[in-house]
Amino acid sequence: MANEEHLAILRQGVAIWNEWRERNPSITPDLEAANLSELMLLEADLREADLSGADLTLACLRQARLDNASLSGAFLAGTDLINADLTDADLAGANLTNANLSGAGLLRTNFESAYLYGVNLTGARLRSPF
Repeated sequence: MANEEHLAILRQGVAIWNEWRERNPSITPDLEAANLSELMLLEADLREADLSGADLTLACLRQARLDNASLSGAFLAGTDLINADLTDADLAGANLTNANLSGAGLLRTNFESAYLYGVNLTGARLRSPF
């Protein structure tokens, strides 16, 4: 289960969340199994959020806006990222085992050294339609 204190900080918005992350670099955010699609207003707007190293195992990020977000080293095993926008996101070293990225926007997403075993990429957008 997600840490309620961490969820409360994230509910305050990305700017406050990123500021908290800067002040607390030794804390690993625990957002395990959180439904972030319901948590955030405006279709889970997490653009430019620092979620690096966070535990997002089994979280729901369906249709989340994660463009330019940092998810490097994050634990995203079994996470629902259906139709999420991960354009220009950093997932370097992230664990995406059995994550569902079907229909996700992955233009210029950094997957360097990411663990992608069992990832569902059905209908994912890997390049610009233009």
